[in-house]
This record gives sequence, structure tokens and C-alpha cells, in this order.
Amino acid sequence: MPEALDVTCPCCSALLKVDPETGAVVWADKKKEPVQDFDDLVNRVHSRRSVLDEKFARSVQQNRNQKDILEKKFEEARKRAAADPTGRPPNPFDNE
Repeated sequence: MPEALDVTCPCCSALLKVDPETGAVVWADKKKEPVQDFDDLVNRVHSRRSVLDEKFARSVQQNRNQKDILEKKFEEARKRAAADPTGRPPNPFDNE
């Protein structure tokens, strides 16, 4: 059995052990990040907080819109059901 190949990842500089027969990564040694200054970490947290707040606001807005859309679809389905009370709903297995 051939020995695993050592490959350095160009993106993260991790050391990868690759099996030459299968081409699968057998082991990955990730490089440790250098110790950072506390002020830099605090600034990063504050910058991420604003991004997360924006994402949360967009999510809330989408949920509000989704609720309105679903209510309109339900009302339309209710009107169609009331217009044809003897009709059966479509069976999803009839298309096969």
C-alpha cells in the first residue's frame, strides 16, 4: 500500500494527507491562527453584529411578506372550494 501524499492547501495553508489510490483526504492539519489583539476581536464582533442585525431585519421582513402571501393563497383556495362544493381536491397520485 503506497504511503499517503502530503499536500499543502493553497487556500488555508493546511497540511493534507491524501491517499494516492482513492484521492481522498485522510488527514488534515489546519494551521492555527496567530493570537490577535483584544481590541481587534472586539471590533470584529461589533462589525459582525451590524451585519447580523441587517440579516435579522431582512428575515423578519420576509416572514411578514410570506405570511401575507400565504393568507392570500389560502383565501383563493377557499373561494375556489366554495364555488365548487361537490368537486374533489386533486389527488397527487393521479398524475402517475
